[in-house]
This record gives sequence, C-alpha cells and structure tokens, in this order.
Amino acid sequence: MKGISAKRWLIMVLASTVLVFMTAGTGLRAGALGEGLTFVYVTAGDPANPFIARTVSGWKEAASALKVDQTTNFTYGDLAKMIDYVNTAIATGVDGIFIFSLDPEGLHPSIKKAVEKGIKVVTMSAREEVYGPDQVPFVGFELEEQGYTVGKYVAKQLKSGAHIAFFAEFIAPYSTARRKGFLRALDDAGISYTASDTFEVGEDLAKGIDTVKTYLLAHPETDAVIGLGSVTTPSGAVALQDLKYEPGKVKWAGFDLEPEAMEGIKAGYGATNVDEAFNYGFMACIALYLKAKYDFVVGDLPVATSMVDKSNVKEFEAWVKKGIK
Repeated sequence: MKGISAKRWLIMVLASTVLVFMTAGTGLRAGALGEGLTFVYVTAGDPANPFIARTVSGWKEAASALKVDQTTNFTYGDLAKMIDYVNTAIATGVDGIFIFSLDPEGLHPSIKKAVEKGIKVVTMSAREEVYGPDQVPFVGFELEEQGYTVGKYVAKQLKSGAHIAFFAEFIAPYSTARRKGFLRALDDAGISYTASDTFEVGEDLAKGIDTVKTYLLAHPETDAVIGLGSVTTPSGAVALQDLKYEPGKVKWAGFDLEPEAMEGIKAGYGATNVDEAFNYGFMACIALYLKAKYDFVVGDLPVATSMVDKSNVKEFEAWVKKGIK
C-alpha cells in the first residue's frame, strides 16, 4: 500500500488477524471487543499542534474500532502535569496508559507503579528507561538515527566551517537525540561546523518564526537552519521566506510535514523527514488492547520515516491532508 511501509502493513495485518482469531476462539460477540476497558493517552503536546492532533486522531480511531473508552490529556510540555495525569490514571484504575514521554527518568516512578498494579503502558518519543519492550512497548523509531538521516542529506550541501542553528519546541529526548544524530552525520562527512545552542520556543508557530528571524538577523553567517520538531521545522521555512532569502542560500531541514513546511519544500527551500504520525496513536491503542485483553507480548512497534524534498513532495500531499503524515 502506497504511503505505508511493507513492515508497517504486515504488522497491521498480523494485529488484525490476531484480533479475529482471538475473538472467534473465545466466542466473544463482535460488538463486545474492548467493552469495559479504559485507556488514557497522556501527551506532552498541545491539541493545536498538527502532529499531536494526528496522533490523537489515530488513537481515537483505534479506540472507537476496538470499543474501548479513552481519554486524552494534554500537558503542553509540562512534566509535572504529565506525571500528575499518569498518577491520576493509575489511581482511578484504568486498564492502559499511552505516554508521549518527554522525560523517561522523571516518569519512571509512575510507570513502575502502573506496571506493578498490572496497568499496561506504552510509550512514544522516549523509551522507558528500565522496562524492556515485553513489558512497556515503544512506538516509533531511533530518533538519533532519524537525525543522522537528515544530517546526511544536509551535509551534501554544506562546506566545512558551516554555521548551524538549531530550534526545538522543547529540550527533551526527541530534540536532543535528533540534534546528536545530525551532528554525527556532519562529523562522518568530514564537515567542520559551529552549532548554536538549541533554542526552545514551545509550540507557538508565530513565536517560532519570530525566534528564527531574530537569530538570522543577528547571525548573517548562518548556513543552515534546522527545526527539531513539528513546529520549529515550518518556523524555519516561513522565516526564510519572510526575510526574502533565495531558496538554498541558507539550507533548511527538519522533521514532520506541516502545511507550511510542505509549501517551503515546494518552493525549494529544503527538506524534512516525515513519519506516520497517525500510527503512533493507532498502534499504541492496539498494543494496549492486546496486552490488557489477552496479556499479549506486543514488543516495540516501528513507524516508517521518509525524506521529503521537492522531488517527491507531491506524493505526500494527500497523506498530509488526510492527517496521516
């Protein structure tokens, strides 16, 4: 199926097959499925963030199909609030918790409490630091390797002595790992560089654009602007266009494919690495269902990623409009 990796499609088919056979083998009513199960999604983000909205869309679609009760809690990057929501879910005795983890160390005590009470847990963005995938599955991919992929792409366009500027929504495992992978790719390519600190801008696109503009005006030596997330990536594209930079004068790259980023790619400003955002929520809900209903050992669930530039961006437009990418 176009737009979905072969591995991802196989996992989805196998999951569906397991559900069919388990339902048939237990004589369970087709309408029953997960009736009586309660799941909670505790996300680090803001509902206005398109990436977060896609994960929630996948989560809700799977919950509806499986007939489980679900609640989604948004924490706006606040770790204390995230811990509170997880602890509240544990106290109310839910059956499963899906966590968009910003801080595996900070969340571990709560996850440990959930596991010890028999509550199933799945994470994304950062792996659980103690429990393996047999107990706490991870939905996603190796973020450092994703950063490396983007770094390899940009390294081909840079000369030694390049000045790189980094921007992230949050200083968190996802942004730290992507930055590390990006710079490792430059090292492997033999490109010398200076790199800014990572500027944290939150999830406000307008603030992100202003931050990138301010940096570019103060640092005309900048050779590349790198967004480390779904808000800061389009921030770079819009900032370059607002400041009337010619495409390619300052390299631009990042992650995820929001509409503004897609327009920046079409205009020739750079590229992003995209993943199946919808599937984070969709597969996490399926994993919780299989673990809570059947004590099924799910393991980690990979999500496909792809580099998107001007040469192939049109192939992704429909997926962006559908809320998949």
